[in-house]
Amino acid sequence: ASSVSLKKLVEEKKFREDLFFRLYVYPISVPSLNDRCEDIPLLANYFLKKCSLEQKKKTEMFNEEMLDFLKQHLWSGNIRELENFVERLVTLAPLEMQVIDASILPADFREEWQEVEAISPKYDTSNSLEKNILDYERKLINKVLKECNWNQSKAARQLNISEHTIRYKMNKLGIRRAEK
Repeated sequence: ASSVSLKKLVEEKKFREDLFFRLYVYPISVPSLNDRCEDIPLLANYFLKKCSLEQKKKTEMFNEEMLDFLKQHLWSGNIRELENFVERLVTLAPLEMQVIDASILPADFREEWQEVEAISPKYDTSNSLEKNILDYERKLINKVLKECNWNQSKAARQLNISEHTIRYKMNKLGIRRAEK
């Protein structure tokens, strides 16, 4: 296995061309885990059950917010990184914990959790679709404005909307910069 393109190594004369063509009979392209985030819950739950059995713990599932977090995290180490992360969570989980939630998230992931949590919509089924969409829109615009130091022009460009639209939405959604 190699994380470097063998074709590129052949071009750079760092890998033998004849050996490359012996191996290059039928190329198989496997997309990274980041390109197939819909697979993450299935894989994470599989690893959770496996690690729970190995460690004799009662963990059975992830709560929805954790699954959303797992789907949004960039898994540069692909499936191995996901497996190691789940094993780490199971190790940190108290013996009787059944549902994995953010309370046991390692410190090096908490900042990322807070960022994801800040813009993740909370699906309140007692609210209408329109109310849930407006809540999400308010959180997203507020987050981007903070990132852009409340520069509305820059925030509008980042959101790919006009300055007029961002001002309209700020007014409509009651978004105001907090006084220092």
